[in-house]
Amino acid sequence: MLVRYYMSLAVAVVAISWASILILLSGAQSIAVAFWRTAIAAVVLSPLLIVERRNNTYALTRGEALLIVVSGIALAAHFMTWIESLYLTTVAASTTLVSTYPIFTLAMGRLIGERAGRRSVIGVLAAFLGIVLITVPEFYINLRALTGDLLALIGAVSGAVYFMIGRVIRVRTSLAMYTVPVYGTAALITLSTGLSLHVKLWPYPPYTWFYIIMIVLGPMLLGHTLLNYSLRYSRAITVTTSTLGEPIGASLLALLLFHQVPRLLTVVGIAATLFGIYMVISEERPGVG
Repeated sequence: MLVRYYMSLAVAVVAISWASILILLSGAQSIAVAFWRTAIAAVVLSPLLIVERRNNTYALTRGEALLIVVSGIALAAHFMTWIESLYLTTVAASTTLVSTYPIFTLAMGRLIGERAGRRSVIGVLAAFLGIVLITVPEFYINLRALTGDLLALIGAVSGAVYFMIGRVIRVRTSLAMYTVPVYGTAALITLSTGLSLHVKLWPYPPYTWFYIIMIVLGPMLLGHTLLNYSLRYSRAITVTTSTLGEPIGASLLALLLFHQVPRLLTVVGIAATLFGIYMVISEERPGVG
């Protein structure tokens, strides 16, 4: 079980590292990408839900069902804000800022009685220093990039809510029983948002659909779904920390494919943020069972 757990996290990190690149290559509007990746994933996983329901008699309580809806709303907000940020700021800044949700997960954990030690406090301070180094210079240089940075941070907060609820629900429910309704709810929220804002959801050229399908197969099904699988065996703070490989992998891919060379201060900010989150997580003891 331990080997399978770490392998699932490793595959998930590699998969989500490609998300930003595939999104930019698709050329589709942010809300459209958010809708299709959640809608298609929900449909693909539906047969698994049917099988699991036959083999599992556990029924969700009203409170759990409500939490799943909230998680779907948070996932929709996470995708819509973060994907939009990719079009406004650099891949390095966007993926680093959105990866700060372990910090917000830690803060939310304190609300349910989890205490933070000295290393966590130092880590939080270092991470937010990194955020300041990434975002403040862009306030004077590029308002567009600053907007993208702030959207990525909103994506981090909403992502933390999504993962925290996943940790609570996945302890008692099967994978598909959680992911299908969450993905479905996120799809409905993004669809209604897109229609109200007159976003182009379709049609798109064949190459766009190719990249959307790749986003579903990789970052969504192999990425988010495997992270949700891992939430059954470890704390949300530990699972979200595993995603720290995303900004590193995505930044390298952006450098190779889009020639996006981050500024020196951004690199320092990224390093400080990643160090801070590492400090937070190094204090945790993941429980795998």
